Amino acid sequence: MKRWEPTIELSKKEQFIIKRLKRTRKLFAFLRLHRHQLFDDKFQEELEGMYRDTGAGDEPVPPALLCMALLLQGYHRISDAEAVELTVMDLRWQMVLGCLGADEPAFAQGTLQAFRERLIAADMDRRLLERTIELARETNEFDWKKLPKDLRLAIDSRPFEGAGRVEDTFNLLGHAARKIVTAAAKLTDSTSEEICRKAGVPLLLSSSIKAGLDINWNDPVQKDEAIERLAAQLARLNDWLDKKELAIEEPLKPYIEALSQVRKQDLEVENGRVRLRRGVAEDRRVSIEDPDMRHGRKSKNKRFNGYKQHIAADLDSKLILACALTPANRPEEEATPALQADLERWDLHVESLSIDRAYVNSLLVQEVIESGWHRTRKAMVRPQQPGARPLRQAGFQDRHEVENHHLPSRPDGVIRAGPSRGV
Repeated sequence: MKRWEPTIELSKKEQFIIKRLKRTRKLFAFLRLHRHQLFDDKFQEELEGMYRDTGAGDEPVPPALLCMALLLQGYHRISDAEAVELTVMDLRWQMVLGCLGADEPAFAQGTLQAFRERLIAADMDRRLLERTIELARETNEFDWKKLPKDLRLAIDSRPFEGAGRVEDTFNLLGHAARKIVTAAAKLTDSTSEEICRKAGVPLLLSSSIKAGLDINWNDPVQKDEAIERLAAQLARLNDWLDKKELAIEEPLKPYIEALSQVRKQDLEVENGRVRLRRGVAEDRRVSIEDPDMRHGRKSKNKRFNGYKQHIAADLDSKLILACALTPANRPEEEATPALQADLERWDLHVESLSIDRAYVNSLLVQEVIESGWHRTRKAMVRPQQPGARPLRQAGFQDRHEVENHHLPSRPDGVIRAGPSRGV
């Protein structure tokens, strides 16, 4: 694999650009001057470990160059499409990426997206950030923010919409079944149409499951008959797969499992007939392509599909120190172990903790309260709203004085704070 080997010496044009970066956007100058140290042979070898050496396909863009592009993209907080354009239109980008004067983009938009996914899957995104911090410490040439050992930490969450398509029961079943048929066709060197006819699932020959069923969807009786008809054909598909010994094949397994999961969560048998389940199953799957997405609520009236994004930030430096992602239906407290793991990497201690009430039962809050520093370590919690359920956790009492904005302090170190505005 070709490595990125940018020059070390500055050209006259680069000297001119760096001279213009003394007051603003200093990171460009820092990255240009130290890119050969940041992406030394050892680190580039780590990046190459993300790829399989099969010899197939086109030669990839050097991973180190794409890493540098991701750093610049995060610095500018821009989209993939704009990042590609700036490799042509912005002299600072061209200088850092070693393509000064280029008339064509340094990489394609799809290349950048695919590389980011590969980087995250290998946990190398964290390693990249660690490398920049190591270099900043070694050189002392960049004004990186030094965090205090004892933090004033704030934690909050927000909805994070999933990328998978959210579908109703009929379309979930049809989606999974079509994926199974497509994979089976490839394995048997057949067409999808041939598989549908052999397996006895003619509904999948239609443009969509609902088009194939062709009923009045406002009629509950017709809907009951339609789900029975669909379930019967899916059962025949399963039987055909077992007969052909295809159910154990890896390309089919994720979709066979998805189909089984949707049937269990959304269907039930009553008096020998298959029907749609009354109510919503706990931990209901909502997407075939993204198995971890779930229904969630930010408030009584605001729903979303996907995940909750949890952020822990230092209130003094404004730096984000930890983050976590949980399915949308999971309680906030389940995110704190991942947040704690991030914080432990920096050897930092929490002096005060500002949180939403949903985090009250977490181990992180317990540790702050039970740390033994009653007067110095505090947990600040958003007050309970009128009509809300009372807190049920040792060390917390349902008392607050919001009207006068008084913050009652207690021996256990808990302070009832005013309404939070998020991190």
